[in-house]
Amino acid sequence: MSSSKRVVEATSQISISSVKDFISQRNPVVQLNLTDSIGNQSTYFVNTITTRCYFGGTRPWFECILCGKQAENLYLNENGTDLFCRKCSNLRYRSQAVGGSSRLLLRAFDADERAEAVFNGLQRVKILYKGKPTRRFKRFLRYRQKAQRLSRLFV
Repeated sequence: MSSSKRVVEATSQISISSVKDFISQRNPVVQLNLTDSIGNQSTYFVNTITTRCYFGGTRPWFECILCGKQAENLYLNENGTDLFCRKCSNLRYRSQAVGGSSRLLLRAFDADERAEAVFNGLQRVKILYKGKPTRRFKRFLRYRQKAQRLSRLFV
């Protein structure tokens, strides 16, 4: 990773799904008390937004304090002082940090791990429907075959 951007998978984050039970229409501000790995506790006040769903109901979102846009996840900035959306935190996904054949290899190995989880029973995926393999299971098989081919090329 030659760029200065940090990676989402290695950054502390909080999801709206973990606090949606505490959001009310009267008080859209949520108080988050987060504890780091050392044991230091920090308090953050985050504004929330709700949008209407097409078939009724509402969906909650965090509001980024920098850009004001809605976000499902907020990430701790480099200093550990504020929570921002992915764009304002200058974050990218792990797959965006590699290019070319390395990205293809990374994707194939990730899919191989998922397929292995299916075969070992750790992840529940319907394998057969009416006696035929499902599309998802066929995709896992294709990714696994691709990962095996690529591992032979790179090893």
